[in-house]
Amino acid sequence: MTQATLIMAYYENPKMLQVQYDHIRALPESIRKFISVIIVDDGSPKFPAVPPDKDLGIVDLQIYRMGVDVRWNQDACRNIGVRHAKTEWVLLTDMDHLVPADTWNEVLWIKITNPDQYYWMFPRVSAPDMSDYKHHPNTWFMTRTLYDKMGGYDERFAGIYGTDGDFARRLRPHAQLQWFATPIIRVPSTEVADAATTAYDRKTPADYEGRERVNRERAQIPNWKSLRYSFPYSRVYPT
Repeated sequence: MTQATLIMAYYENPKMLQVQYDHIRALPESIRKFISVIIVDDGSPKFPAVPPDKDLGIVDLQIYRMGVDVRWNQDACRNIGVRHAKTEWVLLTDMDHLVPADTWNEVLWIKITNPDQYYWMFPRVSAPDMSDYKHHPNTWFMTRTLYDKMGGYDERFAGIYGTDGDFARRLRPHAQLQWFATPIIRVPSTEVADAATTAYDRKTPADYEGRERVNRERAQIPNWKSLRYSFPYSRVYPT
């Protein structure tokens, strides 16, 4: 079986984080012994990410914390998570998504030649009735090698919401998209109040203007590369 690391950014989601811990702890041991988890706190000022009060057992857990609180800085969190993953395969998603056992089984049994030429996405269902829901454009399963080949996420977009498409546009010409048959589960705020970040407004005029500004700036840089690891951070767990 393939070993994989689940990487999630956190921002003021203490209740959802505990749901994640409970969900991971309840996975069969046959799955848990092949997965690791990295949580990167995006500088939460009030409720920083903490380890579970009950051990996750054989699941390797790491928690990192950004040293600054920057609006919508999940791109930097993902770069940090991939940087410290101990496995070659990484599953990047948001805090409000659960990966069920059936999906982990499909992920961990993946077998393919030339894995660095492919990336995977997932269908999505929404709790509590598990109804079909549009896929999430920011959930990926790929190798760290492919992620680094693409330069990771560009931290020039720090503070700007809705930058998922930038990484996708850079990824598509270099790797083929594949789809898993099994879904991830979206947890809406009606189920867990802090499932998704609610501290900041989304899709504001400043976000659209910011994306255009960054794209203009990059167009003026010959052979530009993604800006990574530009913010201070530290490891919270294990100490």
